[in-house]
Amino acid sequence: MAITRPNQVQGFQPSEAEQKAGQYSPETLGRILSAFHQDGLVVLSSVIPREMITKLNEKMCEDAERKIKDPTQGYNHGVKSNFLQRPPVTDPDYLHEEIYFNQFLLQVANAYLGSTPIWNWLTANTALANTRGMRQPAHKDSGCFAHPQYPYYFIANVPLCDFTVESGSTEFWLGSHLETCSDDQLKAETPDDMKPYPMSRLGDPIPPIADWAKEERAKVRPPIQPQCGPGDIMIRDLRTWHAGMPNFSDKHRIMLGLGYQSPHHTGEFMSLHLPLSQKEFFAEKAAGRVEVRAKWYEDEEFAKTKADTAFYAGPPR
Repeated sequence: MAITRPNQVQGFQPSEAEQKAGQYSPETLGRILSAFHQDGLVVLSSVIPREMITKLNEKMCEDAERKIKDPTQGYNHGVKSNFLQRPPVTDPDYLHEEIYFNQFLLQVANAYLGSTPIWNWLTANTALANTRGMRQPAHKDSGCFAHPQYPYYFIANVPLCDFTVESGSTEFWLGSHLETCSDDQLKAETPDDMKPYPMSRLGDPIPPIADWAKEERAKVRPPIQPQCGPGDIMIRDLRTWHAGMPNFSDKHRIMLGLGYQSPHHTGEFMSLHLPLSQKEFFAEKAAGRVEVRAKWYEDEEFAKTKADTAFYAGPPR
């Protein structure tokens, strides 16, 4: 049955009183949770000062230019329009509590995932400028294992610029998380199937969604490309189908990705990979609101590691 409500993401901007209190009221939090459970995606609007985001975007666009010139650079799903990029976490000038320990985000994380959620993933996703015609397959990040069918993990994306269709706003299939299971996904039948997904094994479900499942889902709620901008946070249930889209603009489109795991889930593979020089910031700002599950590196060692490019939210294997 086709939906009768608008097929659009729901956004929530804190009131003046909520901004002052540093948290949503019970009524607002209830509306956010209802939207998130219903759609698998929600936007927390205007919860980070824009000037912090603008400064970070300038730095990360410079870093992206250097990564493009690296002949060993890998790309998401093997499509040369999009790659993962580490935020500049060794430089305290770019470390802000409003970004990495946002009080509104952590309030939602504790309510949706259970208390105390585990922060164990940090990266950024960069849609490269002028990548017309290059898109990812529709997929879910719950790949390489038969994922749970409850809210066990979510990704908080922090857009560093305006997200529009022109700039490559991510495609989302709202509500797809509600009934999806690993049967909807393609399987790794050959070594070539496994190449874009290093954590996969033969026979595993891999991230891309099967054509038949997309055709059926499109009859209910077809995909959309929602718009948001600097200062917002998009929260996506890991089971929600999505895809990186072409960036028609002449500027890179970057969003941070912070991953939070339910304390009830058994995934133990992932940890944050962070510089020891900034341990005081990351340890102190958690303040009991989130568990920071991290491996710490001296700055020189941190610059060399690529351990933070492997995403696997499944059980031990």
